[in-house]
Amino acid sequence: MKRRQNFLAGTLLLLFATGLFILFIQSVTKEHISIYEVTDTQIADDEVIRGVIIRDESVIKTEKKGYVNYYVGEGAKIGANTVVYSIDETGQFAGDISALESENISLSGEDTREIRSDIASFRESFDLSGYSNVTNFKYNIDNTLLKMTTVSLLKQLDKVMKKKSTSSLELVKAKEPGIISFCSDGLEDLSVDNITKDNFKDMNDKWTQLRSTDSVKAGNPVYKLVNSEKWSVVLPLSDKQYKKICDKETVPVTFKKDGLKVTAGVSTFIIDSSYYAKLDFDKYMIRYLENRYLDIEIEFNNADGLKIPVSSILKKQFYIIPEKYITKDNDTGSEGVTVLTYRKDGTKKTKFTSAGTYYKTDDGNVYIDAALFEAGTTIVHGKQSVKLEKIAKLDGVYNCNQGFCEFQHVEKLYSNDEYVIVSKNTQNGLSTYDHIILNPGMIGEDEIIY
Repeated sequence: MKRRQNFLAGTLLLLFATGLFILFIQSVTKEHISIYEVTDTQIADDEVIRGVIIRDESVIKTEKKGYVNYYVGEGAKIGANTVVYSIDETGQFAGDISALESENISLSGEDTREIRSDIASFRESFDLSGYSNVTNFKYNIDNTLLKMTTVSLLKQLDKVMKKKSTSSLELVKAKEPGIISFCSDGLEDLSVDNITKDNFKDMNDKWTQLRSTDSVKAGNPVYKLVNSEKWSVVLPLSDKQYKKICDKETVPVTFKKDGLKVTAGVSTFIIDSSYYAKLDFDKYMIRYLENRYLDIEIEFNNADGLKIPVSSILKKQFYIIPEKYITKDNDTGSEGVTVLTYRKDGTKKTKFTSAGTYYKTDDGNVYIDAALFEAGTTIVHGKQSVKLEKIAKLDGVYNCNQGFCEFQHVEKLYSNDEYVIVSKNTQNGLSTYDHIILNPGMIGEDEIIY
């Protein structure tokens, strides 16, 4: 027997299959509610930036031509009228020194440590692509050795001056106090007022040794004098770095050269649409006397708290009221406020309404959920009353530990584009291993999680 085809049943089956397929596609493509477990973490938002040193310094030039002999060492602190060098027009003084019995110079333990330190610093920072580092290393060693011979040279000077008068020799004294250096890079006049982008294109030290064994001409530079131990480092900043530091007055920094950690005063400025930060110091200048550029690690932020994703945070509205208006229900013991209403005949009526406090300010105010009351609602405390009008918003998350969404206030300590560090000490706040909703826009408060 032939079976009769049922067109209606086939159509229903086709529609049913189509519906199932559509539901399947929706379930695959639809965004689902995600849950995140809160973790405890500590972050240090540090970045290393190379900056240029600004000092109160000047290059001193000789007024006469001749051969120069120095009587102070690199980094020496001198006072006004201290003999810094002698100028010998004929070179006779050098012959007189050579005629005297030479004195053997032995290295002390401190001298040896200083030379080893120079060598170690060079080895750590050596780069085949930076030949200027080799030249700077040579200058550092030369200055260290010349500093060690200074005492011997002074003794020889006394001997020569006692034996005969050297008419061609002139002793030159410092006109003002300061710290001596024998390296120059042409940036001694650099200041915040004249700094440009060009100062940050090739940030490598390029020193010229001012000490010379040859005859110098009048007007030639012979040494550099740093007039103050206060100094600054100017750093070029990106937009993000500028936003992190622009509202700070001090910032912790680490000098990568030797690991010294200090707190620097900081100020920011803009030149030709470029951002800069100026770090101010009143100590340790002499440690970096042989540097124009320094790598500095800045600690923009340091936070210890609970890590949560940025997407989990939402804002909730609250009424701000004095804390004294919060009372407890005699039967349930729950917190709330007493709401004042009026009957049809105009008489007053009060009713207790549960309302937990989400936040308490230092001036004695508390935040209660604005969704529980209409704007302008009057609450009472004894004979006093206040209207619910003052509104504020708090950052928070949906805690779902109990299987439903419960708003909890969070206090941000640090944030970036991906996550936020919030305080562990917020009243009625989050704790480690709490579960929160990653995408709170998909669900409402008090809704059950399926």
